[in-house]
Amino acid sequence: MQCHARLPRCLGSSQGRPQMQLAASSRSIHARNGLARRTTRCQLSSSSSSSSSRPLSSSLVSSRCSNSSSSSSSSRSRQRWHHPCQAASSSDAGGAAAAAAAADSSEQQQQQQQQQQQLPAFTEDELRQLSAADTSLDDEALGEAWRSAFEDDLDGLYGYVDRDQLQYANRIRELKATPKHLWEQIGILDKMQSYPPGLVADMMGMGTWRLNGTVDEVFSFLVGRLESSMRELLGTDLALYPTEKWKQQGWDFIDSLDPKREWEGFSYVDMPDPLKGQEGYPRLLIENRVYSSRVFRKLHLEVAQRQDGLQVLHMVLFPRYDFDIPILAMDLVAAGGAVTLAIIDACPVTSRLQLPQHYSQTMADLQANFLPESCQARNIPEWGAQIFSSLCVCMKPNTPEELGGFMKYAIALTRAHLMYSQLLEPLRPTDKASARRLSELLACHERFCQQQLANTKTARVLEVAFDTQFTQDYMTQLMFDYAPREDVPWFDGSLARLYEYFDNVPELWTDAAEFMKHMYDYDEDFQAAVDRSLAEKDPDELPDSVSSMGEYLAEQLSQLVYGQSAAQHAQAVEEAAAAARQKQLEEVAAAPALGKEGKDADKDEKPGKGDDKSSFKLPWKK
Repeated sequence: MQCHARLPRCLGSSQGRPQMQLAASSRSIHARNGLARRTTRCQLSSSSSSSSSRPLSSSLVSSRCSNSSSSSSSSRSRQRWHHPCQAASSSDAGGAAAAAAAADSSEQQQQQQQQQQQLPAFTEDELRQLSAADTSLDDEALGEAWRSAFEDDLDGLYGYVDRDQLQYANRIRELKATPKHLWEQIGILDKMQSYPPGLVADMMGMGTWRLNGTVDEVFSFLVGRLESSMRELLGTDLALYPTEKWKQQGWDFIDSLDPKREWEGFSYVDMPDPLKGQEGYPRLLIENRVYSSRVFRKLHLEVAQRQDGLQVLHMVLFPRYDFDIPILAMDLVAAGGAVTLAIIDACPVTSRLQLPQHYSQTMADLQANFLPESCQARNIPEWGAQIFSSLCVCMKPNTPEELGGFMKYAIALTRAHLMYSQLLEPLRPTDKASARRLSELLACHERFCQQQLANTKTARVLEVAFDTQFTQDYMTQLMFDYAPREDVPWFDGSLARLYEYFDNVPELWTDAAEFMKHMYDYDEDFQAAVDRSLAEKDPDELPDSVSSMGEYLAEQLSQLVYGQSAAQHAQAVEEAAAAARQKQLEEVAAAPALGKEGKDADKDEKPGKGDDKSSFKLPWKK
C-alpha cells in the first residue's frame, strides 16, 4: 500500500450522526468550580441509596448502628403501643397521658445519648474504606459527565468535520433563500462572519507549517486534525509553550544541513538537498509545535522528514504534575511510502498501569467503533511495556481500511481526551491520600520520560543527522523532559478578550480598577481564574471586599505588565514626558536663526580650507 498516493477512501467522508454538542459549549463543560461533578455525584448518591446496592459508606455506617439500635427500637415500639390504649381507656387520664409522653420522650433522648457514647470510633481500615467509596463516587460522576458528551454518537468524534460542513452549507442556502433587505433584520450576516471549527480544520491543514507539502498526505491530514482539535476544544486556554524552552533554542525548525541556524530557519528554501553519496545525505528536517494550557504543561506535535523517505509524526500531551489524567502519546512512522508503525495509547499514571474504569471503557468503545477487526497488533518493545496500558494500539496497517481506522481512532481519542481534561481540577495535598496520589503522579511522569528515553531508535536517527550532545539536549529538554520544580506558568485565556471589551466598552479603559472589576463581575472564566489564584495567597494580601477587587486586580495587572505598581508607573510616565519636553526645548533653543540676519550671516561666512561644509547638519536632521 502506497500511502503517498492518496488518503484512504474510508477517510473521505463520515456518514455518522452529527456529533452531540458539549453541554452548552466546549467551554461550559469546563466545570472549574466542581459544580457538574458535585451535581452528578449527588444524583448518583440518591439513586444508589434507593436501590438495593447502597454505597459502601452508608452500608458501613448503617451496619455499625443496626446492632446497637435494634433492642432500643423494639422497646420504644412496645412503649408506644401501650400508651394510646391507656389514654383511650379513660377520659380522665389526659393529664397523666401527657406526663407519660413527656417522660417517654426524655427516656428516648437518654437512650440515644447512651448509644452515641457506646458507639466505637472508626478504625483506620474503615476510614480507608469510606475514602475509597467516596473516590469511587467521584470517578463515577466524572465518567458520566465526560461520556455524556459523546457516548450516544461515537462517530461524531471523527465526523465533526462533516457536521460543520453541512452546517455551513445550510447557512449559505438560508442566505440565498432570504431577500437581501431582510439580511440585516434577521441577523443572517452575523452567522456568516466565521467558519465552523471543523471546516477550518480541513481548510488549514498543515498550511502554516514549513514542512507543508513535503510530507505524506496521511501525515498532513492527521496534523491538521490534531492541531485544530487542540485549538477548538481548549479555546482560549491554549497558549504557546514558553519560547525560551524551544524557539530560542532553535528547535522550532531544525535542519541537519544548518544545525547552527546560520540561515535563520530558511535553509529549507535556499539550500538544495544533497545528492545520494554527497556529504549531508540524507538530509533531516524537523518541525515542532509546542503549546500549553491549564491542564497540560506541554502539548507537543513533531513532524520529521528525512530525504531517504523516513517520516515521523510524534505527539505527546503531558499533563501538569498535579492533574490526574493519563499521558496521551502517539507515533506514526512511514518508510518507503508506506506506514510501518502506528501506535497510540493513553499511558496510565498509576504504579500498576491501570486506567480509570470509565476511561478504559471509553477506549474500548472507540476501538470497537473505528478499528477494523482485521487489525493485527505488533509486539510492544520492552521499554514500552513499562508505560503502556493494556489497551495500547500498536500495529502495522496492511490495508487502507486499517490505516483509515487507526487515523479515525487517533483523532476520536484525542478529542475525547481533550474534552476529559476540561472537567478536571488540580489535586491538592489536603490529606495523606491526596499527598500520596500526588507523589505517585510524579513517579509515573518520571517513569514515562525515562522509558521513552530508553528507546534507542530515536536517539540513533538524531545522532546520525546531528551529534550526541544535540541529541541529549533535544530529547531530555524538549521531547521527554521531567522537571516538576519548573512547571510551565499558565495565564487565564479570558485575558485574550481584552480587545473585545475595549471595542464594546471603551470608556472602561479610563479607569483600570473599574475595568478589572467589570471583568471580574461579568466574565465567569476570568472570575474563576482569579478565585483560584487568590486561594493560594496569604489571607492578609487579599482584598477586603468585592468592591475593592477592581483596585487589587488593577494593581496586579500593573505589576504583570510594567513590573511596578500603578502609582510608580504613572510617575515614571510623567517623568519621561517631562524629560522629553525638556529635551525638545533644548533642541529648539540650539537651532540657528532663520531670519534675514541669519541668511546674511550664512552668506558672509566663507568656509575655510579645513572646514567640511557637508558635515554641518541642523539639529532636527539626523
